[in-house]
Amino acid sequence: MIGGVAAAVVGVIVLVAVLARDGGPRGFIADRYTRLYTDTYRSPKPPQAVAREINAKHKAIDRVDDMTALGRDGGIFLRYPKLVVGVLPDGSGSRITVDDARAGYSRYHSHVGSHWSSPGSNGWTSSGSASFRGGGPGSGK
Repeated sequence: MIGGVAAAVVGVIVLVAVLARDGGPRGFIADRYTRLYTDTYRSPKPPQAVAREINAKHKAIDRVDDMTALGRDGGIFLRYPKLVVGVLPDGSGSRITVDDARAGYSRYHSHVGSHWSSPGSNGWTSSGSASFRGGGPGSGK
């Protein structure tokens, strides 16, 4: 009986983990690439191939690729409504980072700042403009 209860508990935990898995770019990246740290992954493929794979599965609002100009000091940056995915050269492969909109914009500002507006309090809208949700005197009146 104890074995059956333990198996049921493990089954529920696995089911919850599967159902809670992010179906967006973050979940796709976590499932497909080797995790190095929290929200940092590695692929043996070059950045262009990795960015193509991610974008084919989850179409980005915008993309900045400064590898032609900067070579190994550049990267490919995919902008989503609430995320920034950075795909950078790492040895013969790629390092992939996944950040929320503000953290990603801040981390990669030197690469994307002249291309993207700063994200709003809720990231970017699907058209790419900064989102803003209320605030200030008289809001909601």
